[in-house]
Amino acid sequence: METNNQALESKYHSKLNGDTILVVGMLALLVGVEGFIIYKILSETWEIASGFFYLYVIFLGLIFLIETIGCLRVRESIKNHMFEFKYYD
Repeated sequence: METNNQALESKYHSKLNGDTILVVGMLALLVGVEGFIIYKILSETWEIASGFFYLYVIFLGLIFLIETIGCLRVRESIKNHMFEFKYYD
């Protein structure tokens, strides 16, 4: 029975690593798209936006921080409940 539990835990942890890669990929995609959008906005409106540049930096930093916290919580939630709900079966 112990071998079966170890095999199941090993399977779940390898699948958790796969989910972690997906969460990191999702975060990278979000950051990339949002960075591109902010770049396009700033490049088109630089004369107007240059006075508010620090506000853009603060706003973008807050967005990235909130998204990172959200993605980390998703991963933590999957990790906490993967055995409880038989997530990977």
